[in-house]
Amino acid sequence: MLKTPKEIKRDILGKFRSQLDDFDKLDNLETIPSNLMFKNYWQLLTSQEKSNFNKAVSDLIDKGLIDKVKSNIPYLRLTEKGADLIY
Repeated sequence: MLKTPKEIKRDILGKFRSQLDDFDKLDNLETIPSNLMFKNYWQLLTSQEKSNFNKAVSDLIDKGLIDKVKSNIPYLRLTEKGADLIY
């Protein structure tokens, strides 16, 4: 069944939640390399779902829940607002 952007947003925030469970403070998890965090996830998506993934990331950024940090390897960073939402 095709994953919708809403389902993908839940998955993304869930991955952040599972990462934060391993840390005491948000400061310890400022950024997560998106290629490492979503490598297996991305490979399982169809081409339409990959498009939905990009829409989901854009929507989470627009809502201020995550930031996309540009560098040699793109990073996704959970914002304080995003951390408040998942906890």
